Amino acid sequence: MTVPDGRGPIRVLIVDDDARVRSAMRTFLLAHPEFEVVGEAGCAESAVRIAEETAPGVAIVDVLMPTERDGLSLLRIFAEQHGIPVVAMSLNNACADSAIAAGAYAFLAKDGFSDLLVSALLAAHEQDG
Repeated sequence: MTVPDGRGPIRVLIVDDDARVRSAMRTFLLAHPEFEVVGEAGCAESAVRIAEETAPGVAIVDVLMPTERDGLSLLRIFAEQHGIPVVAMSLNNACADSAIAAGAYAFLAKDGFSDLLVSALLAAHEQDG
């Protein structure tokens, strides 16, 4: 299946310091053919390198990995230097305003992401395209 604009699946980069969370997100996205996971990273440095190699259409970024500054810095890098729309996530909802201010398209709580992740990724991709 392709995305509504007919350009093929949306290329997604997953960035989270917890390998179990990355695996769960990958598994979740595999059930949605409008997405293709093109990479996973456990830290900001790896995320930037993978983004440069794979050119994702959208990224999912944990705001608190391993410190809030790393996640927020990565949001700014993706938004300002790479033009990658980001859906930010965290278990700490207090990070939402900071994530949006840093350039995230949307913020989702990790404990309820499945209900909203697909629509947030589609909307972020549409906004960028």
